[in-house]
Amino acid sequence: MTNNEDLKDQQYSNSDKFNARIRLHAAFSTNPYPWPFWVMDQIEQAQPAKVLELGGGNGLLWMANASKIPSHWDITVTDYSEGMLNDARNNLSVLNHEIKFEVINAENINYPDHTFDIIIANHMLYHVNSREKALSEIKRVLKPSGIFYATTVGSRNMLEMKQLVKEFDPDSEYEQVLGAIEANFSLDNGKKQLLSFFTDVSIVQYEDALLITESDALVDYVLSCNGLAGGKTVLDPLKAESFRTFINAKMDENGGKLHITKESGMFVSRSL
Repeated sequence: MTNNEDLKDQQYSNSDKFNARIRLHAAFSTNPYPWPFWVMDQIEQAQPAKVLELGGGNGLLWMANASKIPSHWDITVTDYSEGMLNDARNNLSVLNHEIKFEVINAENINYPDHTFDIIIANHMLYHVNSREKALSEIKRVLKPSGIFYATTVGSRNMLEMKQLVKEFDPDSEYEQVLGAIEANFSLDNGKKQLLSFFTDVSIVQYEDALLITESDALVDYVLSCNGLAGGKTVLDPLKAESFRTFINAKMDENGGKLHITKESGMFVSRSL
C-alpha cells in the first residue's frame, strides 16, 4: 500500500499531476453536466451548516460551484499536502465566500466530537492507509444528524485505458495502480466499509464516459499516474513519444476517437 508521505511527495506536492487527470475528464467526458456540479447537487444544502472537505486538492469543487455555495455555510477545506492546500488557497482567494484551510490527515481529524453537519471526501478515501481509522474519525466529528458524502470509482472505470496501456507495454504497472485503488475503496466494496460506522448508506451513480480525440491529453494523463500507488511506473517517460504514436494509430483505426468507460459515483452515509 502506498505510504501517505510517499504519495504526498510523488503525486500531491502540488496540483500539476492532479490537473493533468482533471483536464482529460473535463475535455472529453460525454456527460455534458460536469462532475463537480453533480457532486454539489447531491449535497443537502441546509443552512447554516459547518462543512468539512477532506482531501480537497486544489479546491476544484468550490471553484466550479462558486455561485452555488450557500451563504451561511462555514467551510473548511483540508488536504494532507501543504502544496495542494496552497494551490486551493490561491484558487479560492477570488471567491466571495470566506473559506478556512487546514492541513489534515483524515486518520487524525483535530476537531471536537460532533463538529460538522456535512463532511465530503471526493475521490480520496482509496488513498488513506487506514480507512477504518479515518472513518472512525469522520463519524466522531460528524454531528448525529450529519451526512457524509464519499465519491469513488468502480471496477470497470477506465477499462479500455488499462487495455491500451497493457497492449503498448506489457510491463506497465497501470493495472496494479488502478487495482489498488479499486481494492481499497470503490463502488464495489465501499458500502460494506461504511456500514461498519453508519446505519444508512445509499449510492448514487454518475453516468459518463470518455470520447478522446487528442492523444496529448491521454498521454499526459497516463504519465500523471506514475507514483500514484506504491511508486509504481505506469508509463516510462522515455516511452511517451512512442506511446503517443501508438495512441494516434489506435485513433486512426477507430475513426479518430477512442471510447473509454467511466464508472463513478457517491456514497451518502447517515446515522439514523
